[in-house]
Amino acid sequence: MPDDRAAAASTRRMLVLIVSILALMAGGLGLKAWEERQSAEIAHLGLIQSEARAIAARISARAELASAMIGVVDVAGISRSEAAGTTRAIDAIVSLRDAAQSAPGTRLGDAAAAIAGTEGETSRIGLSPQGDLVVGMASDDGSFTIALAPVDEIIGIAREDARITLRTDTVGFGLGNPAFADAADAIPVSGSHISGGPGGRAASACAPVARSDMAACVTVPAPLLTLNDLVRFLIFSLLLAAPALAIFGLGSRLSKHQTQVIVQETRNEESDRILSLVMRGARAGYWECPVDASSLYLSEGAAELLGMQRAGIISLEDLLEYVAPDNHGRVREGFTKARSIGWIHLTFATSMAPLRWLEMRGSASEDPGGGGSVFGGILLDITERKQSEDRVKAAERRLRAAIEGFNGPFALWDQRQRLLYWNRAFALDFGLQDTLRPGMGRETVLIARAGAVLLERQSAEDARTMLIALRNGRWLKTVERSTPDGGLITVGVDVTENVRNEEELKKQKERMKRAVLDLERSEGRASELSRKYSEEKAKAEHAAHTKSAFLANMSHELRTPLNAIIGFSDIMVTELRGPLGDPIYKDYARDILTSGQHLLDMINDILDMAKIEAGKMTISTQPIDPVDPVDAAMRMIRRKAEEKNIELNLEAHPRLPDIDADHRAIRQMVLNLVSNALKFTDPGGKITVTVEQRGPEIYFAVTDTGIGIPAEDLPRLAQPFEQVSSSRDRNTDGTGLGLALTKSFAEMHGGRMSLSSVYGEGTTVAFILPIGGPESVGLGTRDVA
Repeated sequence: MPDDRAAAASTRRMLVLIVSILALMAGGLGLKAWEERQSAEIAHLGLIQSEARAIAARISARAELASAMIGVVDVAGISRSEAAGTTRAIDAIVSLRDAAQSAPGTRLGDAAAAIAGTEGETSRIGLSPQGDLVVGMASDDGSFTIALAPVDEIIGIAREDARITLRTDTVGFGLGNPAFADAADAIPVSGSHISGGPGGRAASACAPVARSDMAACVTVPAPLLTLNDLVRFLIFSLLLAAPALAIFGLGSRLSKHQTQVIVQETRNEESDRILSLVMRGARAGYWECPVDASSLYLSEGAAELLGMQRAGIISLEDLLEYVAPDNHGRVREGFTKARSIGWIHLTFATSMAPLRWLEMRGSASEDPGGGGSVFGGILLDITERKQSEDRVKAAERRLRAAIEGFNGPFALWDQRQRLLYWNRAFALDFGLQDTLRPGMGRETVLIARAGAVLLERQSAEDARTMLIALRNGRWLKTVERSTPDGGLITVGVDVTENVRNEEELKKQKERMKRAVLDLERSEGRASELSRKYSEEKAKAEHAAHTKSAFLANMSHELRTPLNAIIGFSDIMVTELRGPLGDPIYKDYARDILTSGQHLLDMINDILDMAKIEAGKMTISTQPIDPVDPVDAAMRMIRRKAEEKNIELNLEAHPRLPDIDADHRAIRQMVLNLVSNALKFTDPGGKITVTVEQRGPEIYFAVTDTGIGIPAEDLPRLAQPFEQVSSSRDRNTDGTGLGLALTKSFAEMHGGRMSLSSVYGEGTTVAFILPIGGPESVGLGTRDVA
C-alpha cells in the first residue's frame, strides 16, 4: 500500500509537472506568436515607410528638375514653352503673374493659388487641387516663374490594393483605392500607424517632401488574420503537440542515454552561440537554401547585414526587397547558375540606408539531416573593401585622364622594360599608332620610332635626358626615371619654341656684334651729323621767324590800302554821293568791293594761321549757349546761300547745356565750314548744320549734298593750303586754310575735328568740343592776346 500510495503520488506529481510544462510551453509559444505578429507589422510599416520616402524623393527630384528648367529659361533666354517642351516631366512654365490672372478652378488659377504668398522667397513648392506639382522660383529681376508637373506622372500607376496620397495642410491629391482615403488622411505628415476603417484595417506611412510643406503617404491593407498567421498557428500547434507527445511517451522512461543526448544538445547550443558571436564579430552571417533556391534560411548575423528584423526562412523574392533594384537581375542570375555549376558567388548592394555592399559565397553539399543537396555559405560585409576599391578606381581614372590630357609623350615600362601603358601623344609624336601594344620591349619601341626621329642627342646635365628632333620640325625633351618597383617612366615635353628661341638668340648676338662694330664706325660720323643738325635747326627756326614776321608785316601793309579800297567801293556801290551815271560803273564798283572783302578774308586767315604756328593765337573761354555762335555765322552767310539757291538749315536740340568756349572761334569755325560747303554744292542742293550733345561733349556738324571728296584725299585736307584736285577744277577761290584753322581752333578747345565724305554724294565735317572747356582735358585757361 505505501508503495502504491507513493506511486500514485509520484504519478500525480508527474502529471502536475507535465501539465505545468505544457502550460508554460503554450504560454511561451503564444508570446512568441504575438512577438512575431508585432515584428511582422513593424516590418510591414517599415516597408511602407521606405516606399513613401521613395515617392517623396521622386517628388523632390521632379521639383529640382523643374527649378533647373526655370533657371535655363532665365540664363539661356529661351521661351518658357520651348523649355517646357524639352521634357515630358513638365507640362508648362509660366510667370506667376500670368497664372494668377486665370480664373479660379482652372489649372493655372489653382496653381497660382497653391504657390501664393511667395513674396520675399527665392523658391517654393506647392500642390494644386487638380493634382499638379507647382514649383516656383524667383528670377534675377524679381519676377516669379512657376512650373507645373502632373503628380500622377511622377507617382506612376498605383496598385489596386493601395492608395498613394500627396498632401499639404490645405490640399490633398490621392491615387489608387479610394476605400483607404480616410486612413490616409488621418495619419500625421511624418509617421506610420495601423488603423481600422470602412475598408478594413489599413497600414499607412508618410514621408515629408524636401524643401516643402508636403508629405507623400502610402496606405495598404493590413488584415487582422493572414495566411502567415495561420501557418504560424499550425507550426506552434505542432511545436506544442510534439513535446506533449514526447513528454507523455518518454516521461516515465528517462535514461542515462537521454541524459547524454541532452548534454550533447546543450553543448551544440553553446557551440552555436560561440559561432554566432564569432560570425557577428567578423561582420558575417550564415545562409542555407535548397537546390531549387525557392527559399533561404538566414542566421541572425546574415539577417542583420541585410537589415532584416529577425533571422529565419525567407523566399528569394522577399530577399530581393532588401537588395538594391539595379542588382536584382544579378542575384537572380547567380542563383539560377548555381543549380548547374554547384557554387554561388555574388556581390550586391542593399536597398537600405546607409548603403551596404555584401558578398554571398557558398557551394552545394549533402544535407546530413534529410539527404539530398543544399546550398550553404556565408554572407560577408565588404562595404569598406568596396569603398576602397572604388577610391582606387577613381584615382586611377583621374590619373589616366591627367596622363591623356598631357600634351607630351608618356610611357610606363615594367621591371623587364616591357611596355605597360602609354598616352595618345606618345603614339602620335613617334608615329606608332598602329605599332604599339602592351608587352613590347623598350628596344623594339626605340627601333620602331626611328622613322619619326631626325636627330637625338644626350643632355650635358643628365645622362637620362634626351633632346629629340622630329621630322615634322618639332623638338622634344624626354626624361626617364625609375619607379619604386623597378620599372621605368618616360616623360617628354615639347621644347620647339625654346630651341627656336635659342637659335634666334644666337642670331641676335651675331647681329648685335655687327651692330656694335657699325656703331663704333659711325660714332665719328654721328658727331658731324649732330653739328650739321644744329646748324640746320637754327636755319629752320630763323626761316620760321622770318616767315611769321613777313606774314605779319604783309598783312598789316595790305590791310591799310584794302580798307580804303573796300570803304570807297562800298560808297560807290551805295551811291552815297550821288549816281555814278552809267550802270556798268556800279557793277565794276561791286566787283571791286567783293574782291577786296575776299582778299581781306584771305589775309585774315593767313595771319591767323601764322599766329597759330607761332604759338601766339589764344582763345578766351566763357560759358556760352553753343547755338548762339552757330546762329550768328548762319545769318552772316545765309545771303550767299540764297543767291546760289541752296537750302540752309539749322538742327539744334532745344535744351543744350552751356559750354566753356570762345564765341568768336566757334562762329569762325562754323563760317569756314559752311563757306566750304557753299563752294562745292550745286544750286538746288542742301546744307544742314547740326548741334547736339553727345555725352560730355557738344557735336557741331555741317553736312552738304555737294560733289564729295575722294577717299584718297581725305587725310591731307586738314593741312594748311591744301585743296583737292576736284576743287581746283571747279575754279573755286580760297587759300585752303578753312579746314586747317577749324582743326586748330577745335584742338585749342580740347576737342577734335572729323571729316567723312562719299564722292559724288556729299560731305560731313564736324568738330566736337568738351562741355567743360580746355580745363576738363588738362589744357588750362586761354585768353585772347
